[in-house]
Amino acid sequence: MGNRISIQFKDTTSKSPVLFSHWAGIQLKELAETYVKELNKTIIKVGTTWPLYRKEARTVIVDFIRWLTQGEYYKTGEPVSSDLYMGMDENDGDNSDNGHFIIDLTKK
Repeated sequence: MGNRISIQFKDTTSKSPVLFSHWAGIQLKELAETYVKELNKTIIKVGTTWPLYRKEARTVIVDFIRWLTQGEYYKTGEPVSSDLYMGMDENDGDNSDNGHFIIDLTKK
């Protein structure tokens, strides 16, 4: 039995590819929201105009996966062997247990 879900990030003009999880369930959405709060704090400190700090969705998804797999959900150094995979849209994988969530990066 899985606890399937998918998420993606949305900025003012585009959406990221979709991240699917077989096991994380609603926790993946909650972790993404926590990540965005931390990113917002970093933006205030750093103040650069790089794509991550402009919160471009396609860059944010990459950094979120880095953050997620470096100890926030996985143990640091553990292979991502079966839980996470990417899709083009919410129909490109299985999110049948919890559905699909779009994390809006334009909201404060």
